[in-house]
Amino acid sequence: MKDIIILVADSYQEKVLEALLPRVPISSGTRPFTYDFIRNPGHDSGAYNDSHELLRPYSKQYSYALVLMDYEGCGVEHQKSAEEVEQYVAELLDRSGWENRNKVVVITPELETWMWMDNQHVTNAIGWEQKEGLYEWARRNGYIGNEVYKPERPKETLEKALKLSGTPKSAAVYKKIAMHASYKKCEDKAFIGMIGTLQEWFPVV
Repeated sequence: MKDIIILVADSYQEKVLEALLPRVPISSGTRPFTYDFIRNPGHDSGAYNDSHELLRPYSKQYSYALVLMDYEGCGVEHQKSAEEVEQYVAELLDRSGWENRNKVVVITPELETWMWMDNQHVTNAIGWEQKEGLYEWARRNGYIGNEVYKPERPKETLEKALKLSGTPKSAAVYKKIAMHASYKKCEDKAFIGMIGTLQEWFPVV
């Protein structure tokens, strides 16, 4: 049986995990593990509605299932909290052959919040060559508050930075950030939860 089947909402999520997951055994102290990806054709709203059906056929082929989705765009962000979305999807997975073998990761508000780290690797990945530092620019323009490290609108702010840098937005840029930038100080709840689950699933024996 293989280790993990991962259901992502789009190519951006796939490329980020593709770059990030090989680093987890070294950075977070797990044993090495294998994984395969499938993309949800319904994207984030599909992840909320259809994950259990899409993953049902794989329940006897993989030990665990991981579902990744953005909170913004899931279709119920105005009715349910991110925690309630996670619980709802996890309960459907429990009843579809994945009981106690699944993890649902709902990123608030979206994947781009993982891309914002005050790190030279981030500025290199987006081709930032302004005299003013990336975070100084973001704070001067009110995209990031003085006491925080994430923009309130991470996707829109990243797109503005990419445009200013003359770098086309692409999954490859996201992958480059995930491949090199340290995540040790990441305080995002969804990210911490995902890493914690991987540590539980794949402890070093």
